[in-house]
Amino acid sequence: MSEIRDTIFGFIEPESDEWDILNSTLLQRLRRIKQLALAFLVYPGALHTRFEHSLGVFYLASVMAEKLLAKADEKDQRQIVRLAALLHDVGHGPFSHVSESVLELFSTQDSSEEITEKIHEKITAELLRSDKELDRIIGKKKIDTVIGLLSGDKVDISLTKQIVSGPIDADKQDYLLRDSYFCGVKYGVYDYSRLINTLERYQDDGDEYICIQKDGIHALEQFILAKYFMTQQVYRHRIRLISDEMIIRGIELGIKKDDIAELKRLYIYEETDAYLQNYKKWWGDRLFNLLVFDKKNGYAHGIFERLYERKLFKKVFDVKFLELEEIPGPARPMLQKITKKENKTRREQLESEIARVLKVKPEYTIINSYQVKSVKEVSRDGDKEGSITIKINGNMRNFEDESTVFRSIDDKLKEVWVEVYAPVSFKDKREREKKLKEWKKEITAILKNIGKLWEI
Repeated sequence: MSEIRDTIFGFIEPESDEWDILNSTLLQRLRRIKQLALAFLVYPGALHTRFEHSLGVFYLASVMAEKLLAKADEKDQRQIVRLAALLHDVGHGPFSHVSESVLELFSTQDSSEEITEKIHEKITAELLRSDKELDRIIGKKKIDTVIGLLSGDKVDISLTKQIVSGPIDADKQDYLLRDSYFCGVKYGVYDYSRLINTLERYQDDGDEYICIQKDGIHALEQFILAKYFMTQQVYRHRIRLISDEMIIRGIELGIKKDDIAELKRLYIYEETDAYLQNYKKWWGDRLFNLLVFDKKNGYAHGIFERLYERKLFKKVFDVKFLELEEIPGPARPMLQKITKKENKTRREQLESEIARVLKVKPEYTIINSYQVKSVKEVSRDGDKEGSITIKINGNMRNFEDESTVFRSIDDKLKEVWVEVYAPVSFKDKREREKKLKEWKKEITAILKNIGKLWEI
């Protein structure tokens, strides 16, 4: 049996068909897509790719499947879980998750709400379904079963879906350890062996799910805290937030202002084979080459050249949303979700007003909002994946009620931040402090009068 050495888990042993998939064009493309976009601008070692991550998820899902689907007649289910883990990220575009925001922004107006919200998953499914090489390796029946598992629309038991996508799935388990290692931090470290060793399956209302034995509570607490701290210290790092928003704005301007045909073909989704074939040919470095070294690409060039040279926009304003008490009721949810497609016009209006204060181009003024979830909410990933079940003396309990650490946490405690980024500079620290103080006052005044600006 051939094997591959992984940085995190050591030797991994794919089976014959799995080796063929790893060597396919679809999977090899992931070697060129960085896991954390431009996080290497602040964590120089964060150059790992979606290919490495897919290997790690494949390994962990295989271990989980061997433990939870150990019956002789469950061999086919184990294989589908392994394949789904290996293929789960094939739909990622340049800069990984950042591309999803752009795809949603430019999704067609007449698309259904479901397609708009799940466009990344739709692209993944279409790539799997249309790939002739993959069809030759495992056949259309298995491909459809994998798609059904990844979407959750077609599973024999919910347990198989939870291994690949759930509150303690193989995906989260890998990216915490892998991202932590390559970023050179310890926030994402937890005892994955202990966590997996305490997994069990249980039945409820004719279905089967994953639970944790009582002895695994401490490993689970460690896992959830690792996810929380990685979110706060790495995924929400100031430089990461700014660089992600610059990428999104640069591509948006490249489409709307510069009329760059390549960007339109890549980010304006079409349900055609031509679109999919083109989509597979793009990754971050190729996009940089297009936008950085051709100055005729105006607005997009201006932003991507800054990213290339690490001359990033500065954070010129930040405030906790709760401190903006004077914002009228109807405007509050709009500001909280100011980056969403439905608030595009309102965002442009607000950025124009702020740009006038900063004396920069409104196109290069970015207002951003994001939510910091409570650690308890992080444990269940919102309402999407539900809470984690603990098995105690044969009875099923809610993890949040059984954990001494998490029981005392108020899950309503969360923060929403509003920030502004722009291409400003300062002569020295003294000027910086003076300018930021002035801008804080003026931008706060704009936000407090947002109801008038938006005519609501």
